[in-house]
Amino acid sequence: MTSADTHQTPDSASSTGVAFLKLLGGVALWLFAAFTFAVLPVCVMASDGCDAGDTKMICTATGQNAVVWTPVLAAPAAALLGTWGLASRRENGPLAWMIALMMLMATWFVVLSIAR
Repeated sequence: MTSADTHQTPDSASSTGVAFLKLLGGVALWLFAAFTFAVLPVCVMASDGCDAGDTKMICTATGQNAVVWTPVLAAPAAALLGTWGLASRRENGPLAWMIALMMLMATWFVVLSIAR
């Protein structure tokens, strides 16, 4: 081992800290995804006050389908993508975790903007 190699090799305390942060990030991601999956489809109840001829997006069949299916499809996809990103040894692996969180936030934005 050269002196350059010793600077690139993580010590056990550093790798334990990184593993703990990845575990914490994974748990946070899965909790956010589960909450998104469980709560957002219920926003379709915002269509309860719709009358015939309402032009709000939530009052259309397309809007109601978007409110239900967007979180049902996006939450598991984001959870799997983020988990892969945290488990990956690739340099850009954590980027997948960040994209997964952004997917979940975008899902909340889209569903709540339709349901309002």
